Amino acid sequence: MTYRRPHIALERSAASSPSDGPPSGSDGEIVSVFWSPPFEGPARLPADSVGRYYEAYADFERMLGGGDAAGPDGADGGGDDDELSGYAREYTWQYKLRPGEMLVFNNRRMLHGRRSFSSGPDASSEEGQRHLVGCYTNIDDTLNNYRVLLRSK
Repeated sequence: MTYRRPHIALERSAASSPSDGPPSGSDGEIVSVFWSPPFEGPARLPADSVGRYYEAYADFERMLGGGDAAGPDGADGGGDDDELSGYAREYTWQYKLRPGEMLVFNNRRMLHGRRSFSSGPDASSEEGQRHLVGCYTNIDDTLNNYRVLLRSK
């Protein structure tokens, strides 16, 4: 058994494409992005698509500030400062949560990550302490509760 998921999922129109193929045309709205290179399985592609896939994969990674591209903080990782590398600097939002704060977002609509931190003996107390808790909720249940709360106002 192999778990497969596209990196970018586009909205499907029942009239525009079969359920097992990509949407026809290029105007499908992006509805989710799945990007986690450490957890990817093998690429299962037709042989004539492998080269184009890995070119697109590398381009998308550069857009995210990964690989050899300069990161969103402007630090040069040794890559060229091309248009794709500039997307990460232009569109990345970075915020350090303070104690008592939380961040809530749609996991399938927001590409997200975390910066590294030091926890060694030379790290400050602020750098060395990190408590991260993740939780997931079903979107249908969440929207239903939200609508019920709106009606109770």
